[in-house]
Amino acid sequence: MSCPTPRSRVLHADWFDWRSSATRDFVALFGAVVLASILLHVYEVGPLLFQLGRSYADSALDDIMFTIFVALFLCVALTIFSVRRYRDLARETKARAILEGETRDLARHDPMTGLPNRRLFDENLTACLGLARDTHQVAVLLLGLDGFKRIKDTHGHAAEDKALCEFANRVANILRKDGILARIGGDEFGIVLPDISSLEVPTNLARRIVASATDTFAVETGAAELGVGIGIAIAPIDGDNLQELVRRAERALYRAQRDGRSCVRFFEPEMDIHVERRIQIERELRSAITADIIEPHYQPLVSLQSNCIIGFEALARWENRTLGRIPPDVFIPIAEETGLISALGDQLFRRACSDAIAWPETFTLAFNISPIQLRDPALGQRILSILGQTGFSPRRLEIEITESAFVERTGVAKTVIDVLRQAGVRIALDDFGTGYATLSQLLSFRLDKIKIDRSFVSQLDDSTESRVIVHAILGLAKGLGLTTTAEGVEDACQLGFLVANGCTEGQGYLFSDAVPTAGIRALLNRESGSTTVAEDGTPILHA
Repeated sequence: MSCPTPRSRVLHADWFDWRSSATRDFVALFGAVVLASILLHVYEVGPLLFQLGRSYADSALDDIMFTIFVALFLCVALTIFSVRRYRDLARETKARAILEGETRDLARHDPMTGLPNRRLFDENLTACLGLARDTHQVAVLLLGLDGFKRIKDTHGHAAEDKALCEFANRVANILRKDGILARIGGDEFGIVLPDISSLEVPTNLARRIVASATDTFAVETGAAELGVGIGIAIAPIDGDNLQELVRRAERALYRAQRDGRSCVRFFEPEMDIHVERRIQIERELRSAITADIIEPHYQPLVSLQSNCIIGFEALARWENRTLGRIPPDVFIPIAEETGLISALGDQLFRRACSDAIAWPETFTLAFNISPIQLRDPALGQRILSILGQTGFSPRRLEIEITESAFVERTGVAKTVIDVLRQAGVRIALDDFGTGYATLSQLLSFRLDKIKIDRSFVSQLDDSTESRVIVHAILGLAKGLGLTTTAEGVEDACQLGFLVANGCTEGQGYLFSDAVPTAGIRALLNRESGSTTVAEDGTPILHA
């Protein structure tokens, strides 16, 4: 879709403008009078005319003819001037009207795609809602693109704009004639379907939109992929005014995006309850960060060769007086979405470093860094500053990053990691095998450890595919000289497979759940005398 180019015009509202024909006529008339005066003065025609006038003074007819001639001359001149001036004013008025129309049009359209913007979308939706009845329903579809920011980070702004316009074209070609498509945000689109006969109409449209987005988008630097989440609300069932209907379509879109890539969800009443709870969690989270009451708990990292604890991973835990225990997979994403993750991360890291000073000097501290935090170029220096303030050695620190960090501002993330590595900090790749990382990225980021995702470890007992994948990961890590940690180890059979295939470390409920700082001493005291032996002779440390 090409970007519309507004026509520019220069209006000459001031009739003294030299470019105006009326001005030129006026100047010409004035110049003729001045020239005639000069000629009369230079050639002394004035006295001659005066003498001729006296000789015919007695002739009333000549006086009348002279007066008529002057009057006619002035009338013709003024008529010509007025007609030319009227034509100029007419052209200027028409041009002004066109320009004002274009200005109003631009104020209601997106300059990138040429589609209606949020303002015109709201106007059209309000008009459609005015006609909505029980038998005359209106559907609102909100579309949110998945992977849009990834295109910008990977291919640049030009590719992002091209993919956006191409997506808008695809949807416009699918949409029925009375449907209204608008771009209402950076990567969000809105559709109004007036007078739908059944819920199958928006459902079928949503499915076709999702299918159209599965085809790759050609950009100059290669091919880009997009997904699209769609939330749908129906008037008057889900609301009979603009604000209520759009709000509920947004909540359906939020659920669609949380449920996975390219999902379609209709609004359901329980979504309101879910969103209200999220708003409450966000409010309580801000207060908790201000009061510094979210604390780290520590899950042991166990050497599978010596069956000894060699360190701990810090995991955030939050107990709220009103909401109770809130899992980290609930409040961490909210912290990321609301921009609170940096403050929360710094607080937890500072407390973890202070706690870890009391551990044996050989123990390591593993700490997770969010991909959102890795967008901050100053993160590396801030981590080193906290290490210096708490006195914790960088060589005992292990920073864990997820594979998604590879595709979000890779240059910034690599710079942060390089700063930390130069100080002696080890870097571990968390949740390996979930689909983002490539071998070239593993090499370019200079990792020290790979953590095998718990989704593979949990299926080792009954899934041949999981065993093949884990075996391949362990072989790859060994070939690259990387340490490996298996997450989510819960039984002796899983442990036996990991040991037999050369896994370096283990972590999971089989060894211990995460414990607060006060529970670490009891865990270490229990370590030496509470082991049993698995079928293959491997000692097992119990919680």
